[in-house]
Amino acid sequence: MTTLLGLDLSTRAAAAVAVPSDWDGSWSRVASLVVGEPLRRDASDHERAARTETIARRLVGFAQGHAVTEAWIESYAFSQAGAAHTLGEVGGVVRLELVRAGIEIRTAQMATARKLLLGKVPRSGAKDAVVATLRAAGAQFATADEADAFCAVNLGLAHLGAVCLCQRAA
Repeated sequence: MTTLLGLDLSTRAAAAVAVPSDWDGSWSRVASLVVGEPLRRDASDHERAARTETIARRLVGFAQGHAVTEAWIESYAFSQAGAAHTLGEVGGVVRLELVRAGIEIRTAQMATARKLLLGKVPRSGAKDAVVATLRAAGAQFATADEADAFCAVNLGLAHLGAVCLCQRAA
């Protein structure tokens, strides 16, 4: 059995969701983790690097604890130009550490992942629509970041031909 990982990366609330490939729609078989922390605006480069290292270490540890073999990482969405550099650093370090741990990495194009899950993606509020759809399906994720991480891994499940959540476009 293969276990897939979905990741929604950020510095304050990076979310990971692990789903076995033989998932049958039972939410009790889905595990999730949220890691990260805010820093002061004047945080040192060392503090920022240490946060990035902690995020990567915890995500890889979570993946290894669930015997993950493949990670589907949300494609970058640089909505805040000032945060793009930091997000790129976190993404690069996490990807590197996953590869070092022997985990295959893939990029989940979120427009495609959301279309699979939702059928039709709203022009605004796509993340809210993902949360609402997953809650209606019985998911009890505490954050929208976990919902997006599931959306990413759901795309991976579809690529494997495993059980995934999808709606027909209207």
